Amino acid sequence: MKHDVYLFDFDGTLADTKESLVPVYQAGFSLIGMEVTAEQCAHFMHHNLLETMQEMKVKPEDYERFVTRIVEALDYDESVRLIRPFPEVENILQRLHNERKTLAVVSGNGSGHIRLVLEKFGWDKYFQTIIGSDMYKHGKPSPEPLLMALERLGVNDKSKVIYIGDSLQDQTAALAAGLSCQLVDRNREYPKEIGAVYSLDEFVEFAA
Repeated sequence: MKHDVYLFDFDGTLADTKESLVPVYQAGFSLIGMEVTAEQCAHFMHHNLLETMQEMKVKPEDYERFVTRIVEALDYDESVRLIRPFPEVENILQRLHNERKTLAVVSGNGSGHIRLVLEKFGWDKYFQTIIGSDMYKHGKPSPEPLLMALERLGVNDKSKVIYIGDSLQDQTAALAAGLSCQLVDRNREYPKEIGAVYSLDEFVEFAA
């Protein structure tokens, strides 16, 4: 493996949360008297909550209770049971673990929710740290979450670090942090020129 440290996004990269986030966003918007479709929810998952609220013209006075409801709804049984692991992820995490690589999750989702799902899948043993939205001020595309992960891991040599995500925001954040990045384009949304793969096992470092 080329790198020593692998930072992973969560939603859409490690776990298929597209279906599970529909009731989450609907719970948040319903609280403030708005309705959203499943298609809109799929769009929201590539953006942080502040951007989502601004795009949907949520009143600033509703921000706090909207976010609180979203965080609560993430752990509802209705949501959690809909989360699915992508099929190749277990083998890749096991390989990296066996090779003594350092792994972390850096996500726009909440750290408590991520930990709950990792434990559900039996993946918690693979990761040295989890950086979630409750831990930083500025979310992706800001590099802040990634830099926080490096600080927590005690990593100074960025040349040995790669961030793996599924959105252009992930790529922007990685570049701003001075890191390599690999995009996983599971929905085949991006032009081929950006070098995305369609699943993690197509990434040259993970190819058998």
